[in-house]
Amino acid sequence: MTRLAGKVAIVTGGNTGIGRAVALAYADEGADVAVAWIAREADVKTLGDAVEAKGRRFLAVRTDVTQETEVRAMVRAVRERFGRIDVLVNNAGIQRAQPITDMTVDDWDRMIAVHLRGAFLCCREVAPVMIGQRSGRIILLTSQLAYIGRPRYTAYSAAKGGLLTFTRALAQELAPHGILVNSVSPGLIDTGFDPLPEDVKRAHAASLPLKRLGQPEDLVGAFIFLASDESRYFCGQTLHPNGGEIMP
Repeated sequence: MTRLAGKVAIVTGGNTGIGRAVALAYADEGADVAVAWIAREADVKTLGDAVEAKGRRFLAVRTDVTQETEVRAMVRAVRERFGRIDVLVNNAGIQRAQPITDMTVDDWDRMIAVHLRGAFLCCREVAPVMIGQRSGRIILLTSQLAYIGRPRYTAYSAAKGGLLTFTRALAQELAPHGILVNSVSPGLIDTGFDPLPEDVKRAHAASLPLKRLGQPEDLVGAFIFLASDESRYFCGQTLHPNGGEIMP
């Protein structure tokens, strides 16, 4: 299909897990793809090969999304290569289970920086480009933990909750410029990078109405929809691919 034909998409943290699945799905839909990455360089190479095999252009820019100069340079590189930016997926994130009694200020600050500061910097740098185009889509990756929390995930839950509210506020600010801001809030997705033990994953899957954990490919439909013209009346909304974990 070609719902994103002629579009240019940035996916942060796009070389692995959910971001990788989204990048490949966007290429399938006709978009050229840029990924911001910080680790696992070999995965960048295989992703680039896969995107280009689909007949789409690819750019990878090593970027720490918490660093202002690096984010600015990444957005500039994408614009210079492709001439425009139509979609920004703020996917970069980290996850760590940690009792609050063991958490240092640096632990807390890093979690908040990667998720919230990173999203702020990427959105701030992309917004002027989209405002100039009078069009754009910004999609933020939140989490079910933004709604329900989880013991030992206090920092992560707080960061994702902040992203949820950031989505709603930014949607109101940018909508008059033709830019739609929405979010995707998954449940537990089996990306292969989650630190949870396998028995915990199995127990969680058994508790869900669908009786299985999600896979990155289960999410791509939501990201395609929010990036496409089909979502033209969605503003500040959150989609919940979670296997029935919560039903807001």
